[in-house]
Amino acid sequence: MKMIVVYILVVLLKVVSADEKNTTFTTPEYIIPCYKSDPEINKCLEHTFNHLRPYLLNGIQDINVPSIDPLKIDRLVMENGQGAFRIRALFHNVTAAGGSNYTINKIKADIVNYNIELGFKLPRVEIKGKYEVSGNVLLFPVRSKGDFWAIFVDVDAAAKIYGKEFKDKSNTRYMRIEKLFIDFKLQKSRFRVRDVINHGNIIGEAMNQFLNSNANEIIAEMKPAANAAIAKHFKAFLNSALLKLPLKVWLPDA
Repeated sequence: MKMIVVYILVVLLKVVSADEKNTTFTTPEYIIPCYKSDPEINKCLEHTFNHLRPYLLNGIQDINVPSIDPLKIDRLVMENGQGAFRIRALFHNVTAAGGSNYTINKIKADIVNYNIELGFKLPRVEIKGKYEVSGNVLLFPVRSKGDFWAIFVDVDAAAKIYGKEFKDKSNTRYMRIEKLFIDFKLQKSRFRVRDVINHGNIIGEAMNQFLNSNANEIIAEMKPAANAAIAKHFKAFLNSALLKLPLKVWLPDA
């Protein structure tokens, strides 16, 4: 009897400790798998990201990815405590259109360590939503709240992804983003606000004129805060999708 019990325990331990090698994963139509052993893996990943574009436009329900065009962001906070623009800006109910028109123009991947550098272009992005701003611009205190509209043209963006392998309770392996850094450059931009605090008076109109006349300077001052806020949002967004896609689905020889 003891031998039988020991045998059953050994079998159970083998089942529990079995990894994903014996598991068959179905590759969804929106994924073009790449192989770590492929010397042209950068080209493969570029093809994969561009292949995703129409699916991201419609949203991918099985991994809970909503449409990125328009992309909806419930809340985004930017804080800048240095320089001429020391402000805290809260944006909410944000809608961004134009994200699905991206073109990947650079990928450099270190798949062994799950690090990926991306370069991409967006011809035009239109953003609208609600905002609240408080702080100081130059030497003047500023408090503003209302609706905003912004247009960005010819956006060059870059992202650096630092990932790490992660196993769930069933021993299935995934990639999780540990760090994400984002940077961007704009050729043209235009802003418009409807300030409900100063609406209809000279302060509200002066703010619109100031935003558009000093757009480049404002973007330069706020860019570190914007990069950090956008990266924080997209890190959570991407991890929610990646943790539903086993590594074997998109990297079969991982």
